[in-house]
Amino acid sequence: MTQSGSERDETVNDIVEENAHAIGQLIDLLENLPGNLYRQSFGQRKQHVIGKHVRHIIDHYSALLSATASPGALLDYENRDRELSLETDRRAGANRLSEILQTLRSRFSGNHANELAMLHTSDEQGQVVTTSVDRELVFLASHTIHHMAIIGMLAEQAGLEVSAGFGVHPSTLRYLQRQARGMSESA
Repeated sequence: MTQSGSERDETVNDIVEENAHAIGQLIDLLENLPGNLYRQSFGQRKQHVIGKHVRHIIDHYSALLSATASPGALLDYENRDRELSLETDRRAGANRLSEILQTLRSRFSGNHANELAMLHTSDEQGQVVTTSVDRELVFLASHTIHHMAIIGMLAEQAGLEVSAGFGVHPSTLRYLQRQARGMSESA
């Protein structure tokens, strides 16, 4: 399926805004989250930490932004910074997410180079695969929402109220809206 330039720009803007919506929800949660909860360990092995999930999300967006900042650079999700301050300081996490949000909107809203090469490592063997910025933005939206669902569950376990749409994929929200419309129409 081939899209005209303006149709592709509109589609990319929608994908960017899907990422922006998720990041915005996460920033809002972080602004209301007690700092100690951001660093609190959950689970029997104490390995689940909200801050680690936030840092992981940031690392993935940073990888895409780094790869798209220099022509010919490889996207590499495995070789991440894992900056400790982003998983221990909620304000640092929220600030970095705000920066990422601004960069996504400025770099990818409208016309941009779409072709991208990604380094994928399997069994210690690296291979370069072809992908696209658009495809990676779709991946990052789903990846972010997946981690937000875990963050939301951890926050709720600690007694924090989380909005009903937090960590819910847009496709699920659209499905629920269609179900609600169908039920109201049949009533």
